[in-house]
Amino acid sequence: MSRPLTDIKILDLTHVLAGPYATGQLALMGAEVIRIERPGGDDFVRKHGGTKEMRDAGLGASFLSQNAGKKSVVLDLKTSDGLASAFSLIGETDILVQNFRPGVVERLGLGFDAATKRKPDLIYASLSGYGPDGPLASRPAYDHILQGISGLMAMTGSPESGPLRVGIPIVDYVAGQSLVSAILAALLQRAREPNQSQELHVSMLDAITNLMGAFAVNHQTTGSLRGLDGNRAFSDSPFSGSFKCAEGQLVITANTPAQTKRVCHALGCPDLAQSDAQTISKTLIDIFASEPVAHWDSLLADADVPAGPVLNLAEALAHPQMANSSCLHDLEVPELNQTVRVPGLSFRAPWAARQLEPVPTFGRDTDEILTREARA
Repeated sequence: MSRPLTDIKILDLTHVLAGPYATGQLALMGAEVIRIERPGGDDFVRKHGGTKEMRDAGLGASFLSQNAGKKSVVLDLKTSDGLASAFSLIGETDILVQNFRPGVVERLGLGFDAATKRKPDLIYASLSGYGPDGPLASRPAYDHILQGISGLMAMTGSPESGPLRVGIPIVDYVAGQSLVSAILAALLQRAREPNQSQELHVSMLDAITNLMGAFAVNHQTTGSLRGLDGNRAFSDSPFSGSFKCAEGQLVITANTPAQTKRVCHALGCPDLAQSDAQTISKTLIDIFASEPVAHWDSLLADADVPAGPVLNLAEALAHPQMANSSCLHDLEVPELNQTVRVPGLSFRAPWAARQLEPVPTFGRDTDEILTREARA
């Protein structure tokens, strides 16, 4: 079975995380993604993470995780020859994706108007920190900054710790997923109304704010803000939260009356639900501290109570459930004579490949792609 984006060509002018993550997902769906890189190879992600050998080869762990199956072409877009080559590629492209700050591509001569003159039905997708307009539009934006300015950090952490960033670059990946959604929708729109250009804008700030809608509406209607509540559960149920055990830590979510009833019976305190929240919290803290997390995980699973241990990433990857996961796939790295397991698509589909195509070394496909376009 062919993949859904087979024969779709994407010109990828993105760098760092959010844009390359999005185009990496589209490559896994079958698109041909031509990654344009600047002379000198200044995308730091190529040298981020992994062993020294990986970093020296420009195949760092972060780069391997989201660039499978792409092609790499080196172009200096500040030269007339580089710009001419870019326009030649645009002529054979379905989608152009870029994540420069607003105004940069226009100064290079590769803005929406110039690109769509070359390819009238082009889908032109731009990703930036704050969108194309507004007082922050021209400012640089990275995940940590967006976590701060969006309000996310202000409700992550505890009064003792102060605001904390989420441990992964979540804004980058949420924005990348938003970009994937926008591009797939644009492809459907093109099928419905062909021969028309489309200009898409994805703002990292908008993408992460979108996920906090429930709290935003609550603030608008009540005036209250969710603060630094530590591991307090979204539901506010006193039977939900994170609890220290004799060994390890347990997360439990019991929101409904039926779930709280099962918790109380499993813990041997059937009347606890009738107590006030402070009493419930103290009782649970004392109970869970008396045995290791494995004991409570097993007991609550048997009682059909949503619960699980807090694991580090290594423990999570080694969990037996991951043997049934369709997320991780083998990626051969022939330059280093090794195979690593990297994320593929986060869903199952009959066309989703398990064996991924290698990631490109810097500029690997320059001659092949430019020669091909010259012949076209």
